[in-house]
Amino acid sequence: MSEPTETRLNHARSSRERYRRFVQKYKQRQLEELSEDEQQREDSASTAKDPSASSSRRAQRGKRREQLREYLRWLRPHRYAIGALLVLALLAAGLELVEPLFMRFIIDRVLLNPGLDSASRLAQLNLAGALFVGVVVLSRLIEALKDYRQHLVNVRAMLSLASPCSSGCCTCHCRGCGT
Repeated sequence: MSEPTETRLNHARSSRERYRRFVQKYKQRQLEELSEDEQQREDSASTAKDPSASSSRRAQRGKRREQLREYLRWLRPHRYAIGALLVLALLAAGLELVEPLFMRFIIDRVLLNPGLDSASRLAQLNLAGALFVGVVVLSRLIEALKDYRQHLVNVRAMLSLASPCSSGCCTCHCRGCGT
């Protein structure tokens, strides 16, 4: 029974005090991280002492799952738009990853290639530069389209949360009744 009072006395009351204890232990090289096994043993010991803690954790987990299901049901009408956003985001990210490859090509294969004469070097440099600018412009256009589509999905999702029309004639949020 003396252990709980000792831990209460050793427990820092403020974040500043906890920080000072941390710095002190750090300087003394006394920091210990619990391994996953020790953490699980500690958790199981605490739930063995308090069986209501495990039931409350299960209840919280169930509540989170139910909220996730409700959120996914809410997003279901927008699934194709969200899928299109994902494709646009992946495409934009892929094009941004290609940009450094152009720079590597220009430096390694065009500028530092001793086998090229100045006319062919200039022609390859112009071609690579034009392709590089095209990829950058295409990447920015796709990014702008993605941002626009994301804004539309956000607005539609928020409007779908709005209450139905005041006349109560429909539940489609004034799309079906025309008011």
